[in-house]
Amino acid sequence: MDWSMFADPGVLSDLTLQGLVRGSMYALMGLGLSIIFGILDIVNFAHGELFMIGSYVMYYAIAVLGLPFPVGVAAAAVVVFVVGVLIERGLVEPLRKRAGREWLMDAFVLTIGLMVILQNAAQILFSAERLGVAQLIPGDLSFGEIDVSFERLAILAIAVLVVALLWAFVKFTRIGKAIRATAQNAEAAQTLGIDVNRIYTVAFGIGAALAGMSGALLISIYPAYPTVGADPVLKSFAVVIIGGLGNVSGAIAAGLLLGVIEAYTFFLMSAGWQNVLTAALVVAIMIVKPSGLFAPKGARP
Repeated sequence: MDWSMFADPGVLSDLTLQGLVRGSMYALMGLGLSIIFGILDIVNFAHGELFMIGSYVMYYAIAVLGLPFPVGVAAAAVVVFVVGVLIERGLVEPLRKRAGREWLMDAFVLTIGLMVILQNAAQILFSAERLGVAQLIPGDLSFGEIDVSFERLAILAIAVLVVALLWAFVKFTRIGKAIRATAQNAEAAQTLGIDVNRIYTVAFGIGAALAGMSGALLISIYPAYPTVGADPVLKSFAVVIIGGLGNVSGAIAAGLLLGVIEAYTFFLMSAGWQNVLTAALVVAIMIVKPSGLFAPKGARP
């Protein structure tokens, strides 16, 4: 390994930007998972399949229908939001009402079963063929010796915009304030007249939409096929463990950190080692600080 390569600003900027782009997707996935867990206390094992649905929507939007890629991203977000709403209303809500105190364990099994169903449904509908695109946006932007692809800049910009809009939505809108109140204490929120069941549905839909957008934005890296969500969902679980379960800001920071670490690990070592390092980091954090690296003091593990 020639360490002098790190003196090249082009190499450093490329690695950092590559890590931030991938990390922003991990952050969106982890953010969706954190929202669902923070509001409903559900660990959604079908989160990767929502990513998969988003990637299929993106492929057919831009490769088959020829729509601009921002329209494809928006379509993926809307479609997967609707899927998330249907899952919560059709499966999770009835389970919550009928299973009593044991509903969380039943929901754990439910999401695993849903994962298997969605994977096999995709296999039947689309076969195992990988459907992807080579590049969302052609061309590069040059800053002296540094070349940055328009695609990476666009993905990073969209991810930042989505996080900013989500923050504003939760901070300033009436539904957003209701979401925060429900996350803090669902029973107290219900006493104040908040329709908690509606908030559960909206929160699940938002979490699902974030996963779908991730699948859409990463179509050139992760082509659409039935089990494409397996790797992203593992990374999203790593993100929520590192950032802290239910910790939204922690999920964003952990996603970006994980993406940059993986980019440099892949460059310095070889393919596969980034997964080893990610697993080692998760294990170390669970031992040293099980509540999460970015969790506030006193947060639950």
